[in-house]
Amino acid sequence: MSELVEYNPVEEVQHEEHIHHRCHPLHLSWVSGFNPRVSLLNVSTSRDRKELVLASGNALLFYCYDGEREKITPVIGHKNVVNMIGCDESGRFVVSSDCSYCINVWDRQAGGGESHHHPIAIRTIFEPFKANGDIGAVSLSCDGKYLLAGGGIPNEQGSQLKLWSWTVGNDFSDDSITLPTRLGRIKAIHFCPDRGRRNQFVVTLDSGVVFGAWDCKEQKLSIQVPKRHGFQDYNDTVFVERTDRAVSVTGAGMAVLWSNDRKFSDAQEGGVQRKEFLKYLHLKYASINVVRSCDEKIVTGDDDGEIRFYDNSMKILYWFKQEDLEPIRTLSFELVETRRWKQPAEPIEGDDQTPKEESTEKKVVVNIEDIAPKDVSFDARPVIVRGFVSATKSGKIYDIDIVYNKIQELFLQSPSIITAFDVHSARSELCTCDGNGRFVVYDLKTKSMRLALDVPIQRTRRGRITTLAYSPCGTFMAGGAENGFLWMVEPNLMILAGSSPLQFTSEKIRLVLFSLDSKHLVCVDESNTITLLHREKDDWQVMGNCATHRLVDLAFLSATDFVSIGEDRYMVQYTINTDEMLQLEAVSIVKRRRIEQSAYPTALLVLPGGSQILVANDQLKFKMFHGRSFEILHTFLAPFHDGPARCLRQLPGEDYFLFITNNNIYVHHLPIDGNPFKYLAVRGHPKRLKGLQVAWTVRCAFTFGEGDHAVSMWKINTSPLFDNLKHAGTGLDPFCTLLPGGKRGCYVREILSLFFYNQISPKNSDGDAELTLRDAMNVQDVPNYLRSIGFHMSEYEEQNLCKEMELTGTYFLTFEEVLKLFLNHRTAAGGPPTSEDVRTAVTYVGATTSSGKVDLVRLITLLASMGEPMEPKTTEAYCRILFPAAFEANEQDGSPAPECGTGEDCTNYIAIDEFADRLC
Repeated sequence: MSELVEYNPVEEVQHEEHIHHRCHPLHLSWVSGFNPRVSLLNVSTSRDRKELVLASGNALLFYCYDGEREKITPVIGHKNVVNMIGCDESGRFVVSSDCSYCINVWDRQAGGGESHHHPIAIRTIFEPFKANGDIGAVSLSCDGKYLLAGGGIPNEQGSQLKLWSWTVGNDFSDDSITLPTRLGRIKAIHFCPDRGRRNQFVVTLDSGVVFGAWDCKEQKLSIQVPKRHGFQDYNDTVFVERTDRAVSVTGAGMAVLWSNDRKFSDAQEGGVQRKEFLKYLHLKYASINVVRSCDEKIVTGDDDGEIRFYDNSMKILYWFKQEDLEPIRTLSFELVETRRWKQPAEPIEGDDQTPKEESTEKKVVVNIEDIAPKDVSFDARPVIVRGFVSATKSGKIYDIDIVYNKIQELFLQSPSIITAFDVHSARSELCTCDGNGRFVVYDLKTKSMRLALDVPIQRTRRGRITTLAYSPCGTFMAGGAENGFLWMVEPNLMILAGSSPLQFTSEKIRLVLFSLDSKHLVCVDESNTITLLHREKDDWQVMGNCATHRLVDLAFLSATDFVSIGEDRYMVQYTINTDEMLQLEAVSIVKRRRIEQSAYPTALLVLPGGSQILVANDQLKFKMFHGRSFEILHTFLAPFHDGPARCLRQLPGEDYFLFITNNNIYVHHLPIDGNPFKYLAVRGHPKRLKGLQVAWTVRCAFTFGEGDHAVSMWKINTSPLFDNLKHAGTGLDPFCTLLPGGKRGCYVREILSLFFYNQISPKNSDGDAELTLRDAMNVQDVPNYLRSIGFHMSEYEEQNLCKEMELTGTYFLTFEEVLKLFLNHRTAAGGPPTSEDVRTAVTYVGATTSSGKVDLVRLITLLASMGEPMEPKTTEAYCRILFPAAFEANEQDGSPAPECGTGEDCTNYIAIDEFADRLC
């Protein structure tokens, strides 16, 4: 295509609150902050309306503030963390890039300039540098025609520049060029804003500056690297408007000026205008992080929190510091035209007409020159510049207008990485805590900050709060810190409660949880100790503690009973003794039961009613246990695309539960039966999700991940699950999609043949009696049948399987029931052990020699004493069948056979490759 196609959405769906993608079970509707490490963008085209573009994780935030209320529109279009954003001079097209996966171009005015629709990604470039490194910087030309990206592996191959005429739609770049390796990585790219030179650009790197141009006629990139002058640690470079100069700033407080090289003043049309070093100025002793050229002024921001204004000759005009003196990371000016001011109107000679009396209610026009600040020159000229937005290192955004002397803070602060959060059980309320110990309470209906509290944590002494919990009644909140402090907060007033903080341990508090009646608080620390606290009036007192296993997750069964799972593969039940007359421990262990053989449990969920406990493990299974006896009830296949399930959360009042994996958020329909069409997911984080909570008051899920400065709010939509189940089919149709070839594939036909062959095998025949085939199998034959079709279970797994079959209340299972057992119980990889698995296992148990062969004698001995012991006679019988060559020597010599099971007649070693091949 050669032009942009205008996007015109259907008029019937004008309000975005009613737009919900029919295929998405979760929709990102709000984010509580942004990533201050990524420079923001000011795309305001009106002085009365502030519009910003910010980054948060793999999402872009389009922020709007009209003076009364602010609106945040988050959009997701990246797989990895967004690291750079830019726009053209009109602000309509915004470009964003992540670390390595893609570059997106967004249209902010999709559907017309006055619409309120979400921005649309109209162009995506996937993996622009392929396997040759990450994306370092991107930029759009001022006229919006060209997209320039820089990246690669600077230390090995040198950074690359690639340019696209992105409106044409080519998959490959129009041209690319490699930069010298000595210059380091790319930090920023800026195009020249002056008409006639918009094809020129400047690239800032760690150890240098590169000037370049794009020749439209020759379709070629050209660059020029000025001679080095000993400067390092460049931070930013821009062209100086309406001049032939450019200015760079460094981490040492230097400003380096470049001008046209007089030896090459006659540059070819479309070629790069060669630059040479002009001079340098030592402006600060602090690092200058950003430089911009706007309204014939050069503006800088530094680590001292100072913003300075210079003229085009780098003469100081004006400066000011903010009160908090935080390092400036971003300066972004409005896109509106420069302010125009009129000279006072002089009376016309000979005009005898008396002036009309103006109404006293008419607004007085203020001359901007009179109110603008004056520069430091002798002439004291007014400093007139358009409004701009600055962002600090600590995540604060300020809207600054020096003409009217206005500074206003925008959006929500994002000073530090989120370490813990929780949602209120009854109100639409979210509380977060960051690495600085700042508690912030948000109103989820208005999506605004309601209260805040700064807790005096000891950051130098591991004082960060890493776990947070509301009480079920909503009147208490507890936060556990790395140094063993327990902070009790009253969330209604956001004040510390009683004698807070409490300290009963010096170890890190890993988990805090209130009882169902909010009278008790359970704390788990790094030393595997459970501490029980009881509320007495307005204070919390320690009642007792109990040593336990390495706990993974915890949940209450009732007001006085709770259960935990641990890395030792046990499920443990505890009880709280509330009767002071009985001489019992305040908290004690009631029951322990092993629930896994080789897998590690990762999360648990007490289902409504408390009679069933759902446990997820790292082998991608869901297991259902009885709430009192801990007996196995069912085993089901869990989602197997992105790691084990964690943070199981029930959606109150509905037959759904949510959980997270490494990067995805899942919505699962109850009851569980292993049907792969009963769950749907969205990508929730580019790195790793760390927490999940559900708020039933707004029917939303909340998550945060590694390195996040904000919590994400996801609107839950369960209708896609119904559509998914409706089109999945009935019976075995959805389950057979997990098998090669599907329901009509050769694999299903083969296991169906084995199902009927089992009924006519000699062990099931009675002499010459007539055989009757039916679509049912005796439960006693099911374990061996599952082994024959690829699920090589252990004795422990066989016992669990038999217990589950007993719960069916029948002695025969149909082919459909047996196939569901097979799919739910088999390993998530979906196949028998490979040759590599066998080689790894036999080497791990120590049955191999130094020459790499398998010693059958040692193997028989080890299998009789390790794990689930095997009878030596059984093991030797299998060895005779699989490896007859190991027994042929003794039989040919006619030597007496030793006692069966001793392994003495195994005189030969078996090559490990042959051993693995025969077993597979």
